Amino acid sequence: MPAKPSGQIKTSVIKKPQKNGDTYILERRTIYDPEKKYTKVLSTKLIAKIPKGSEIPVPTRPKRGKNSIPDTKTQIVTAKRNHIGMMDIIGHIGSTSGIDNAIYSSTDLATAQKVISLARYLLATNGQSFPGILTWQYNHPLPYEDGITEDVYHNLFVRLGTDESLQQSFFKHRCASLSASDALAYDSSTISTYSENQNEARYGFNKAHDSLKTIKLLTLYSIESRQPVAFTKQPGNLPDVTSITNAINQLSALGVNTTEIITDNGYYSEQNFAELLLAGFDFITLAKTSVKWIRPEIDKQREALDGFKSVCPFDPSTHGVSVLLMHDFEKKRKYASHKSGAQKGDAETFTRRIYLNIYFNHSRQSADKAVFEADLFELKTLLESGTPVNELSDLSQAKVKKYFSIKKWGGKTAVVPNNKAIADANKYHGYFVLVSNKEKDPFECLRKYRKRETIESFFEAGKQHADGNRVRVWNTDTLRGRMFVQFVSLCYYEYLNEEIRKLKKSLGKENGNVAHDTKAVLNNESKLKSWLCNTPLYLQLQWFDTVERVDISEKLKSRRWTTEITSRDELYLQKLGVTIS
Repeated sequence: MPAKPSGQIKTSVIKKPQKNGDTYILERRTIYDPEKKYTKVLSTKLIAKIPKGSEIPVPTRPKRGKNSIPDTKTQIVTAKRNHIGMMDIIGHIGSTSGIDNAIYSSTDLATAQKVISLARYLLATNGQSFPGILTWQYNHPLPYEDGITEDVYHNLFVRLGTDESLQQSFFKHRCASLSASDALAYDSSTISTYSENQNEARYGFNKAHDSLKTIKLLTLYSIESRQPVAFTKQPGNLPDVTSITNAINQLSALGVNTTEIITDNGYYSEQNFAELLLAGFDFITLAKTSVKWIRPEIDKQREALDGFKSVCPFDPSTHGVSVLLMHDFEKKRKYASHKSGAQKGDAETFTRRIYLNIYFNHSRQSADKAVFEADLFELKTLLESGTPVNELSDLSQAKVKKYFSIKKWGGKTAVVPNNKAIADANKYHGYFVLVSNKEKDPFECLRKYRKRETIESFFEAGKQHADGNRVRVWNTDTLRGRMFVQFVSLCYYEYLNEEIRKLKKSLGKENGNVAHDTKAVLNNESKLKSWLCNTPLYLQLQWFDTVERVDISEKLKSRRWTTEITSRDELYLQKLGVTIS
């Protein structure tokens, strides 16, 4: 009978001739596998060799370990080079703005570090897509040091998209920084997509006019600090006017109950006014001049708007007056009341004081009339070419009905203008109206409304500098998480942009300080101001991306050095309060 296998590892020494005449002496470890019925080689190690023409073995030198230190004093053990100039600026912005602290306070350390790292990447690269971070992070220090891969940021987006507590906690930190006199602009932007997997992507009003499905991004933005405060998203086919109620609920949940909300005419409705009034919010809203209770007030104020007293002090081309009205509002009940017998959906009426701020601008009058007549001429051409009225948009059909009459003789179509209706419409070109329950000074109301336009630059920045022009993810929760990271990046962008705007205003001015007002100092500030005025924010950051730090560690010592910078660049960093690490 064959012997039973012992199951033990056996060590043997063998000799193996080489082509050059040497003989290797090898130590081999083996074990017998009873199932496969053969001997497996576990390892083979070279322990000596017999040179050609000799019989005496020569021991071989053992392999040097990874952590072994060579004897030579000049051999470098480790060396590292990082781009630190731009990243120190961004890190300073994250710290001084309170953005980083708000993120760290809203979630665990690792998640916060990932969010901040991705947000900084977007700002630093001017909105390059996230796959670019895989190599970029090797020489740009980020808070998350374990490395960000596609799986890491995808899983992060999923986590953020389903963790509503994290997002609302961050928004609450943002709202806590609002002052009592602050006002919030509220507006929407649309994101176009070809995706069939985004349930919220629907056909509706598309601000890019590219005929694609859209997802709507709704944002609250502080017009005083020029900082985004919170956002939400909704299906692209829902009109803006329906979103005010959710905005009120979100602000109330975030602890904001007394701020002023500023919107354009897309949010005008008396139902919205009623919601805002009952919730205790002040508001400024652009209203259409065609509203039946507003148009008579415009007619009453035509003479007053012609007077010199009505000239706007900061825009002489605009005239304005304010009218105090006691107006009746209606609000539909959300719930039935057994006590009063009122049913759900019943209208309840209440009266409140409002200010109707009416404005007239001669330049706007000419522009509005030109656009109006060009639009009517285009409709007339379409109709005369045989285009059926029912194939036009609802708005165009309403215009045809109001401003034209159509007659047919045989195969010809005659489009006759309604001159009286057109003349009536022309009477109101150049007029615009702001409705408010607080602002009784028409020019203070106008000043605040015009500052609302900063939210438009915020939406533009989101698409140009935070890769917000396309969806790029598969489902709605992941998109929400990606939008949150983009939102944080835009918080950085808007804060730094505002700091640069303030810096440009302060440079090159004498302030009565002898040390400051020397010719050399003022000249250096003027150079910096000229550079800031002619260099976009992204290129300013890229300029400082050339500042590098090299770290070298040797056996007994370590050294570090940083790229030298010019006096102008040093002044830039000094004014921002940035210290290069």
